[in-house]
Amino acid sequence: MASIPDRMMAAVIDGKKRVELRELSIPELKAGELLIRIEYCLLCTWEQRIYTGESSTGLPFIAGHEASGVVVKVSGASKASEANPGVPVNFKVGDRVVFKTLDHCGHCSYCYQGYTNQCTGAAKKRSYDGIPGSGGLAQYIALEAGRVFPLSGDISLEEAAFTEPLACCIHSVKRSGIEFGDNVVIVGCGIMGQLHSLLCRLKGARVIVVEPRQDRRELAARLGAHLVIDPGRGEMIDQVFKLTGGEGVDVVFNTAANPDIAKRSMALLKKMGRMIFYGSFHPNKNIEIDPNQVHYSEIVITGSSGPATGDFYQASRMLSYKLLPVKDFIYKIFDLSEINEAFEAALSPQSYRVAVRL
Repeated sequence: MASIPDRMMAAVIDGKKRVELRELSIPELKAGELLIRIEYCLLCTWEQRIYTGESSTGLPFIAGHEASGVVVKVSGASKASEANPGVPVNFKVGDRVVFKTLDHCGHCSYCYQGYTNQCTGAAKKRSYDGIPGSGGLAQYIALEAGRVFPLSGDISLEEAAFTEPLACCIHSVKRSGIEFGDNVVIVGCGIMGQLHSLLCRLKGARVIVVEPRQDRRELAARLGAHLVIDPGRGEMIDQVFKLTGGEGVDVVFNTAANPDIAKRSMALLKKMGRMIFYGSFHPNKNIEIDPNQVHYSEIVITGSSGPATGDFYQASRMLSYKLLPVKDFIYKIFDLSEINEAFEAALSPQSYRVAVRL
């Protein structure tokens, strides 16, 4: 293992569509922490909104949270002992890992129950020489061992970086209560819609994808979606009801960011169906819901926000075992020195995920 330098490079968003590379200090380790050299980071829509100025996140900021890397230092000592109980013995230098960069407090009522994605406590904030950030676009990160997940097998680290978005989708699919033989509609087939499609197939559901872009429909079909619908060619609701014998579907996942599309998608549900509002809406606005439809049909309307720790663990296992073909979703890989070009490429509707090689 190469020696650890004193300084590192990080991509700092410091203005609208402005990112610069800065040399910063390597994070110092505390008891129970690991120092990880980040190898790859994907550019999520959250990072894209920070870059374009659509997010309220304060600047300057070091973004990035879909990442993978290698352990280069373990705090304390090389092995645990009663005199040194804080050493994370499950990790060693050289381990290939993925990690949760978005923090939670660990001791609110939600964290205690394992719902770390709903944390209401004061999460620990990370900063680099005074610059705040989630830290995925810095070359090194220090994290508590409980936020780090080992990889097994020979999965590439660029594919392993999909652990966080996959974990978000695992959380969503769990909330839907899918059963074998269910009819499922996925509205929108960007990266999150594609991952939902793959997971729902593994759950034994018939997957119907609704997506206006032909290239995305074709990829979803190639990866196993049973039926694909172009909403621009006829009425989406009529097509879905025809496919289901006039009944509607058991589950709808709305992955589109448009509230109007989410409202229309509710009409696809059968009695006792489940509606999952996945992801955030931009721009957000209120939509009308018929309370009698909810009352008489007993439909369930819920959301899904981020992954809990257990979802993250399951995602790391699924990718380690190569159960999902995520390499198809890498649009292009850029070096850190090309970070501005990487962000511009990430904004293209043709891209699912752009990867940055740290």
